[in-house]
Amino acid sequence: MNNKIAIVIVLFATVAISGCINSSLDNINIIMPKLSQNIVDGDSNYNEAVNYVNNNNYDAADQKIKKSISNFNEGQDKLLSINNINELNDTIYIQYFDLIKEELSLKQNAAANLQLANEYFKSGDKTANEYVTKANSLMTQGVFVQNQRQSLVVNNPDKFK
Repeated sequence: MNNKIAIVIVLFATVAISGCINSSLDNINIIMPKLSQNIVDGDSNYNEAVNYVNNNNYDAADQKIKKSISNFNEGQDKLLSINNINELNDTIYIQYFDLIKEELSLKQNAAANLQLANEYFKSGDKTANEYVTKANSLMTQGVFVQNQRQSLVVNNPDKFK
């Protein structure tokens, strides 16, 4: 009789514990929508900043650039909080996260260069154009990587739902 009770308790405890533990993919699925939103918001703020810079509204541009940088940094923080990517043992997922890492890095650098350009424009320094060129190049590369990441999703619908 005691053996049956012990078995029931062990089974109950096992079921209870297994229901409370998230897999690596579950944890990633919780973070990814927020990380994706950070990238979308960062892109949007960056594009608005570019428009303000083009219209010589440097104060408004500065605010949007700061928001863009903040968005990309928050996305980077979320990405860094995912410490179990390699546990997935899936090259598609690992490639996806490598692309996000590269995309965020390029976009962070683009925003930083746009911020420098904006500061130089404010002071009337023509060096600003060099930073604009660099920012444009980095953002173009970032969008290219973003498109690679989106293609990976489209080409692997069984992995990304």
